[in-house]
Amino acid sequence: MNVFFKANSPGMLPRSEYTDIPENVLIVEDDPTYSQLLKRLLLQAFGNIQLDCCKSAQEALTLAKRKTYQVLLVDYNLPDQSGYELLIELHRSATKFPPPAVMLTADGGAEAARKALQANAYDFMTKADVNTNSLERAIINALQKHALQKAVYQHAQDLETTNASLKKRNREISDFYQTVSHEVKTPLAASREFISLIRDGVLGPISYEQAEVLDYALSSCDQIASHFNDLVETTRLDSRKINLKKQETSINTILKRTTASCTRAIDEKRARLVISNTCESCRINVDENRIVQVLSNLVSNAIKYSPEESSVTLAVRSTDPSLVVFCVADNGFGIAPEHTEDIFNRLYQVGGTSSEHTGAGLGLGLSIAKDLVELHSGRIWVESHPGVGSQFYVELPK
Repeated sequence: MNVFFKANSPGMLPRSEYTDIPENVLIVEDDPTYSQLLKRLLLQAFGNIQLDCCKSAQEALTLAKRKTYQVLLVDYNLPDQSGYELLIELHRSATKFPPPAVMLTADGGAEAARKALQANAYDFMTKADVNTNSLERAIINALQKHALQKAVYQHAQDLETTNASLKKRNREISDFYQTVSHEVKTPLAASREFISLIRDGVLGPISYEQAEVLDYALSSCDQIASHFNDLVETTRLDSRKINLKKQETSINTILKRTTASCTRAIDEKRARLVISNTCESCRINVDENRIVQVLSNLVSNAIKYSPEESSVTLAVRSTDPSLVVFCVADNGFGIAPEHTEDIFNRLYQVGGTSSEHTGAGLGLGLSIAKDLVELHSGRIWVESHPGVGSQFYVELPK
């Protein structure tokens, strides 16, 4: 947006504080007498500066191609075309920023001022109001605004370059994750199978101590595979390569599948999963696999961060005809208020002194859950009290 300052405007700097003095100015004026007046006023205002004069728009275009001017003084009415059209042409042909222009007119008027603004003139003056002081201020005003616009433009260009570089780097990281996952998961699966054969005694009897060590090895293989799955899932979400396969699904089916997927975690912690469903007849249009993935993550986390033999509740309710809300509640360690917003950020983990509390994840599970819920046009949040427990909510449109 252009802002017009009149002479002696309080928004301008004092003359002693001007840092940008034009070295060369092009005067586009077909009246020789007025052109000489402008030259004299400019020399009075700025001292010994270089001044060029021309009488038509075509001459101005030719001179502007040969030489770089810091300021243009343009008459609104020229013999071959209007000053408005001249400025439009200059902007169209400029490879970078054309020099700032001050439009001059004999009769003024709202229409001339409007067109000057449309043509990106930096200021507009009637010829009768031009004197040394007003001309000086108009030019300094134009130089200041021009410098500001160039700085903003350059900053935008720098941001675009940085953004392109970050996108390229992000693609490289995504490709790296995909490649490493592909190259590692196959031998990892084979290693797990070999360990499992030994653990099950297929290759001969083993001692209790050996079985215990092999169980740790199997658990470590599963943990590594889980980490790689999270990394791949994250890169797929970033690259928008996940397409939801929505279909109408019953709430009961989702709850049964979630319970089945968490059986191992429940058994290891000797926990109890309580299902509370007040929406047994409800059906929702979702990607069933993805919602089960989200709820399984929340239930597994609730069990993981709760004491042995504790209870975790998976409840469903519908207080709004168009919404269904799942709630996973535990009586575990809880989350401090300053962490409740950040836990859904990628790689964010809540630290703790307890080995049970810190966990061994990458901090991607809740971030993936949030992305999947938002892909369903839903939302996810947590309410928690340290030492009491947490309630994670997933709200989905029916």
